[in-house]
Amino acid sequence: MNRALGPLDGLRRFFAGGGFPLFVLSLLLFYELLVFAMLWLPDGDAGLLAFAEEFRVWCLGYDPATGRTDWGYVAATIAPQLVVGAAVVVVWWEPLREALGRPHALLRHAAAALAVVVAAATGIALLGRAPAARDLAFPAEALRTAYAPPELRLTNQDGAPVDLASLRGKVVALTAVYASCPHTCPLILAQSKNAVARLTPEEQAELRVVAVTMDPANDTPEVLQRLAGMHDLEAPLYNLVTGEPAIVEGILDRMGISRRRDPETGVIDHANLFLLLDRKGTVAYRLGLSERQERWLTSALQVLIREPS
Repeated sequence: MNRALGPLDGLRRFFAGGGFPLFVLSLLLFYELLVFAMLWLPDGDAGLLAFAEEFRVWCLGYDPATGRTDWGYVAATIAPQLVVGAAVVVVWWEPLREALGRPHALLRHAAAALAVVVAAATGIALLGRAPAARDLAFPAEALRTAYAPPELRLTNQDGAPVDLASLRGKVVALTAVYASCPHTCPLILAQSKNAVARLTPEEQAELRVVAVTMDPANDTPEVLQRLAGMHDLEAPLYNLVTGEPAIVEGILDRMGISRRRDPETGVIDHANLFLLLDRKGTVAYRLGLSERQERWLTSALQVLIREPS
């Protein structure tokens, strides 16, 4: 007499047979297709379009100001799925080959994988319809500070001197990046560019962006010039500055930029920070890195630019 299969028996057959690898491979395929779809979806303020824009910036190295995508980031995003897919094929090759000979099984598991991906995308779109936190108005008075920035006399990407004291009368956005940064530094530069792009030409003329290197031993003016070229950053509006390592490290400490270099990879884990200086040279605002902070960055710059000299 044949014993009826229980739930555990069904699960064992699913994982031991060809159903599991078919489902996983289909899921990975549809995920990869979704990633490439994210590259071509238009920007939006809500739902899947808003998620797609953030996904491109954070995961695919997309610069909204220039429309460029870092294909190295794209490769790094899709590579793990390819590795997992290859491992599934190797481990489940025999049951997979058998299952591929049954078109109905292939269609059934592919449909289940597609349903999972579609459900996830739909959930993102529905959640995105809620009022966005980025709509919160910039609390200019509550966030206002007043303290002196560090003295800064360094050299920009063109070999020209940059002195914070000489920039009094202008509004200054002071931050820190380094040329070989694989993670957030491109986002810091993109956020600053996006915020500045929302200013009028007249407002931009009253602003200077100064980014201090966190890797002064390697970031020469020539290296910073290449970085500036990659992101379309031109002086005098944008200044990527470097100098003697001991001096630069002291400036970063006084800016409050916490950082730690991994001795094996050389990657620097660091804080993401913007110090906004008013026309008197006083630090008026401290902002971070996020979608809301990007909008607040524009608002804060406008507040400071509109203040009298």
